[in-house]
Amino acid sequence: MSNPVTDKTYALFDTPINKKIIARLNETETAHFLFPPLETEAVKLNDEKTSLIKNIGWYNWLIFTDVLAVDYFLESLTDNEIDFFELDAVRVCAFGEAVADRLRFVQIHADLIPNRIEDVYICAGIKIYHGEDNLENLKFLLVKDDSPASEIGRLLKENQADVTELLIYRAKKSVKSDLTKLITLLKGGAIDEFVFSAPEDLTALKYFFAENDLPDVLAEIKTSAPDANIYQTLREYDLRPHYFISP
Repeated sequence: MSNPVTDKTYALFDTPINKKIIARLNETETAHFLFPPLETEAVKLNDEKTSLIKNIGWYNWLIFTDVLAVDYFLESLTDNEIDFFELDAVRVCAFGEAVADRLRFVQIHADLIPNRIEDVYICAGIKIYHGEDNLENLKFLLVKDDSPASEIGRLLKENQADVTELLIYRAKKSVKSDLTKLITLLKGGAIDEFVFSAPEDLTALKYFFAENDLPDVLAEIKTSAPDANIYQTLREYDLRPHYFISP
């Protein structure tokens, strides 16, 4: 008799956090594909960019687009001997609960945590926070990767905000020989279920499918999470997740 779980083909990232799941899939001889983790590096800040974080109190808002943006930004603060408590004077928008959790770990409070990670909803949330249609005279520092995909900066500028983008990290230009094959398999319907175990998994997939929205990429694929935190992150990306059931 066939097992509906082991008859599936899974995809997940080849990361330490997935070690036990991968071992179980191997043990049960369940078909699966391993995506390579995203390799990133800090963007070296010139004097002008360094001055932005040294004068962080000049801004009304800080916006963090993902957990890696938080990690690299905090690293820059440490490198420049800037106390994290300098951020107390600035409102903070975190793209989802996982980003807010990363900030809470160092006792930084997020004032706005949108429940849907889509630029138009985030901009609307900021406007609702201020109770007005435009954001004139408000100064935003957008802390992000070097991807041009995010539209939040443009949307804020259209609402009269003063927006400065701080590119804090980028993906390394490493070559993964199997990545093209994996992307083709996913697009071609060869994967039944994608297991996400960390918010970095979603950041990686956004890089790999830079021209597409994640709900479109995963429209025909079941998405699952091993715990409540990543389940919430998947929901914030407008996916319909399930809890992962090990074969």
